[in-house]
Amino acid sequence: MRPLVVALTALLIAPAAASAQRVEDTFFNSFIPSRIDHTIGFTPTTSGMYPVGERIVPITVRVGGRTHRFVFGNASAAVGPSAGIVLRNMIRMRRYPSPAGVFLDRRLTARDREYVQVRADLGRDADVLVVTRGHPACASGVSRPAVRGIAAGRIRTWSEAGVPAPASGDAIALRRAGDGVERSVEPRFGAGYKAPAGARAARDGGLSEAASGNQAIAAVTSWSRARAYNVTTCVVPVGGRAPDDASVRGLSHPDAYPISFVTLKRLGARGVRPIAAAFVRYLTGPRATTSFRQRGMLLVADTWPPLREPPTAPTPEPPPPEQPLGEAPPPPQ
Repeated sequence: MRPLVVALTALLIAPAAASAQRVEDTFFNSFIPSRIDHTIGFTPTTSGMYPVGERIVPITVRVGGRTHRFVFGNASAAVGPSAGIVLRNMIRMRRYPSPAGVFLDRRLTARDREYVQVRADLGRDADVLVVTRGHPACASGVSRPAVRGIAAGRIRTWSEAGVPAPASGDAIALRRAGDGVERSVEPRFGAGYKAPAGARAARDGGLSEAASGNQAIAAVTSWSRARAYNVTTCVVPVGGRAPDDASVRGLSHPDAYPISFVTLKRLGARGVRPIAAAFVRYLTGPRATTSFRQRGMLLVADTWPPLREPPTAPTPEPPPPEQPLGEAPPPPQ
């Protein structure tokens, strides 16, 4: 009976040993395009993942039949205008993968998909041009070349954009979403990451100014921000189409884009796979999801709050019937 007792004891001890797997301190480097940085907005280190004073719980994953427990003690998140160079370098160095990934603001191309994989489909958004409600552009819309010219600062009057001049005048006051540090703005509608001459950077892209009734404001910003101003502003139709929740969520609108997290398809066998799996588990878990939601990301997994309906003008009361000459009006009831 002794061998049987020893075998049973070993089976009972094995799960405890697995649960006591040592914690590994690791890192993961990320790149964030500036167009979506305001919805990501975190440094992927353990101190950034957990509030000060809160107990740190290692992230546990099982990869290749082995259990791993990680804390991300040292990591970085670089922000830049485009992920193109970063993706090309990842693909070029694919024989020597490192713990790194990209928050992407576009779909993968056919060539990308040969080497890169979406690990987490996070959210949706779109580029929008916004003006105050009642502006002539709400009805006329603008062409795609016109919106590109407005965003780039080449078109500076409404009439140049094919829009009847509003009562305030023909000049466009361009606002671009961004923090304005060294004139940096979010690249939208094909325009660059520097605010053009005469334009101003604003964190909301000028939405609050447009909502105040300023008819000169052309706000180049995101759909996720603009939704909150639906009552006092309008999203200008571009090429005959304005985005709505359905076309943004389904990516059927030309200016809509996905927000995803991607890594190389093949991550090698020397520890990168489990680190990436732990990082993705964090990104799709409750802590990161709450952070994204608080920053205004329109998450794929969420039911988005309904848009508020703009007020309708009251129906005027019909005038009282005319009385024949010489007759007194009927007495009040």
